Amino acid sequence: MRKQFIYLSLAATLFCGACKKDNYEAPDAGISGNIVDALTGKNVPQQTLNGAKIRLFQTDFRNPEPINSAIKADGSYANTFIFSGNYKVVAEGPFFYKDTLNLNIKGNVQADLKVTPYMEVTCELVSKTSTSITVRVKANRTPNNTQKIARVAVVAGTTTGVDINNYYNVNGTSNGRVLENTEAIADAVVEAKTYEFTLANLKPGTSYYVRGAARTINNGNFYNYASMLQISTNP
Repeated sequence: MRKQFIYLSLAATLFCGACKKDNYEAPDAGISGNIVDALTGKNVPQQTLNGAKIRLFQTDFRNPEPINSAIKADGSYANTFIFSGNYKVVAEGPFFYKDTLNLNIKGNVQADLKVTPYMEVTCELVSKTSTSITVRVKANRTPNNTQKIARVAVVAGTTTGVDINNYYNVNGTSNGRVLENTEAIADAVVEAKTYEFTLANLKPGTSYYVRGAARTINNGNFYNYASMLQISTNP
């Protein structure tokens, strides 16, 4: 019995020693801000899942691995779980972004990143019924952008996470997305047109989040989005 007690005491001592050795300080800093259109000063809407991201490189270390943070649908971002230090901040998404920020981050820092979006997309409600929503979508490239316009679309879902890949879908009918391929159409024609899309086979009396969307042919196949609309179908 005495031997067992000694063994248990020794094991507890070693365990506690290991705890003290691995008791590193927790992250003590954070960064938040917005992706801002350099021309308009407005936030650039984004795709949350598999979309734009903020990349943080802690330059206090050689060859640092990036710390990636998703950007929210409204164009804002936040990472409140990093260590104090010097960072290079880079944005990646459906926009032209040439400059990088070099920041000394201590505590919580606010930093907006100015970009030029590939496209400006607008979406407005035309009409709605108990089972459908009709909107108008217009897509234009920003000045000096020569990328080909490849898609114009509208998507709808029951959460704010709606995007070109995540939308209301019943029985595989894709009724929460209407998409038009414009690769064979001249860009001037696409930009001059207002696209009217109807989302059909929806549920009566249900609130949907609706976004116009469009993309150019770009590395990453990133989409640009209109601001989110919240529309309820009629009872």
